[in-house]
Parts: sequence; structure tokens; C-alpha cells
Amino acid sequence: MRNISLFILLSFIAFLLLEAYGLTDETDRQALMEFKSQTSEGKRVVLSSWNNSHPLCNWKGVTCGHKHKRVTRLDLGGLQLGGVISPSIGNLS
Repeated sequence: MRNISLFILLSFIAFLLLEAYGLTDETDRQALMEFKSQTSEGKRVVLSSWNNSHPLCNWKGVTCGHKHKRVTRLDLGGLQLGGVISPSIGNLS
């Protein structure tokens, strides 16, 4: 029982630290929306799932980790998009 309580406490502290330092999926969402805004108007249609009505981890080409729900993979190959992607994407350090 003691190990379970310790695990719950440590998990809660880790969650608070992630929130305190802004390391949430919202950081990734904002960075990807900024990337989308840099793409040409005609190309944005392929990123139509990238909006606030869809969960970030369900966006086209986005894969998230199970534990923190942060972006772990971005696969936009073949979409011929251009823009700068923030280095903060999925950065848990």
C-alpha cells in the first residue's frame, strides 16, 4: 500500500511540474498551429484536422506519447508543406 501511495504522490508532483513549466500538449498545439499558419492557403486544406475541435493527438500526421500526450512524431511526408516547426514540439526536457 505504501508503494502505491508513493507512486500516486510522485505522479501528482510530476504532473504539477509539467503544468508549472508549461510542458503540456497546449505548447505543441500552439507550435503546430503556428506552422499551419505559415503554409500557403491552398495547402492548409490538408491540415484541416488541425483545429480546436479535434484533439491534438488525432490531427493528421501527429503521433503522441501515451504518458504525457505530447507530440512524439510528426509525419507530413509527401504533403509538400513548407514552414518552420518550433523545437518545443514534444520537448520534455
